[in-house]
Amino acid sequence: MKNLIIILFILFGFSASAQDITVIHFNYKWNDRNSYNIRGLKNAKLQYAWLEEQPESVKKTIKAVPVVVILKNGKVKGQFAADLSFEIKATREEIQEFINKVVEDK
Repeated sequence: MKNLIIILFILFGFSASAQDITVIHFNYKWNDRNSYNIRGLKNAKLQYAWLEEQPESVKKTIKAVPVVVILKNGKVKGQFAADLSFEIKATREEIQEFINKVVEDK
């Protein structure tokens, strides 16, 4: 029982430290075939969002889809956007490296 409690505290500690980093994948439904798989990225909360369902203020800030936006404490720290082919060319490893740098920045 004691070991279970320790494991729960450790897991909670890791999840609490990742709560301030959020990765949001924005895309339009018509471009779904070019969606980028962010599953498996670590140290961040992952979210998917359809751009047509977002407020106009968000739509105005997105210039290309799909786009993966990395936020820390609600502030944009970086993004990986599609090129003219409507595909993100960055690898998941590149995005994970960026997330890790954002996590390390205090």
